[in-house]
Amino acid sequence: MPIELVWGTGTATTELGAFDAALSGANVHNYNLVELSSIVPEGATVDRVGELEPGRWTTGDLVATVLASNTSATPGERIAAGLGWELADEGGVFMENEAPTADACEQLLDANLDDAHRVRDWNWTGERETKVVERVVDEDPGAAGVVVAAVFHPVSAGHRDDDR
Repeated sequence: MPIELVWGTGTATTELGAFDAALSGANVHNYNLVELSSIVPEGATVDRVGELEPGRWTTGDLVATVLASNTSATPGERIAAGLGWELADEGGVFMENEAPTADACEQLLDANLDDAHRVRDWNWTGERETKVVERVVDEDPGAAGVVVAAVFHPVSAGHRDDDR
């Protein structure tokens, strides 16, 4: 099963609007996102796609994701969010974090993946990978958001993606 990694940034007059705009940047804003607890199924792959293909699923579909996000309405503030992951013969794990900078987010992801190793006696086969998005909040329009999401697949029956 391919898991698609998408990310986006956005601005709006409110933090919620900025979060929605960031989801739009990843093209996942028209789906109902169901957040998962970060476990990668055995045999899955993670593909960096940037944004989902338009019209892929039906508006309102339930789409399973591991989601990292961050928003702020403080002009000049830097925000970051990211996912880190590592695969094993048994499956794999995602870790999601938010932080004030990309460097701080990378450090948290690395520490959390180290912790994941300590609680799982798995045969880790993949390289540790991360995707972090960072943005500075502009005064106009006043709020910014960043998101990184691992998209698994729609949960509802109304999707159009018959190839997966």
